[in-house]
Amino acid sequence: MRGIVRPTMTPELRLDFCSHEAARFACRRWHYSRKIPVGKLVKVGVWEGGKFIGVILFGDGLLGPKPTVYGGVDKFKVAEIVRIALREHVHAVSRMISIAIKLLRKRCPGIDLIVAFADQGENHHGGVYQASNFVYTGESEPGRMFRHKATGRVLHNRAVSANGYRSHFGHVRKVPRTDECEIIGRTKKHRYLLPLTSEMKTLAAKLSKPYPKRAASVDSDTPADQAGEGGARPTAALQHTTG
Repeated sequence: MRGIVRPTMTPELRLDFCSHEAARFACRRWHYSRKIPVGKLVKVGVWEGGKFIGVILFGDGLLGPKPTVYGGVDKFKVAEIVRIALREHVHAVSRMISIAIKLLRKRCPGIDLIVAFADQGENHHGGVYQASNFVYTGESEPGRMFRHKATGRVLHNRAVSANGYRSHFGHVRKVPRTDECEIIGRTKKHRYLLPLTSEMKTLAAKLSKPYPKRAASVDSDTPADQAGEGGARPTAALQHTTG
């Protein structure tokens, strides 16, 4: 007698704000950089079937001395997707991004534009942003990459300075000096914009360029190099949904 074939159940997808500890855990476990960004972050956790599978982080990576970006946009109206750190998952990343942005706008209602970058140095071309209907606007200026001579750590140019200090929102933090490091290369990033208002849609349309093709890697931008072990309670910190 033939057995009963039961349909495969798709695990429930849930996104909610998570703690800093949970975000740091996900970045260290499932993101190629193995670290969480510095600065003010909006941290959105992702669960499938009640199991914590990663985070989507929004930050203020564009903040700097210039008051505007992208031809006159107030920089405080722009948020950057600074991390997508996920273990193996079932639901599409584009759906996760859509829900995460809705949560971001509830917490930060003044955000009019989302920016995201795909690192060519990691063979990323931005497929998840293309699937999320972001507008491609070209490549960023090449950024220098450093290796700290004493520890061997690989650092982005934002993580070093000539005098060993960087200021962020008025808070000064100590960082490696450039003379303590060696330049190991330069890398460009693909830049994507997601306009959230009619004004920003007009701006993005003027900057729009054809999507770049898939990178040389055999997989998409997120799962392969960010996969890892997860669980309903990997650490106590992951039980938090706010923070």
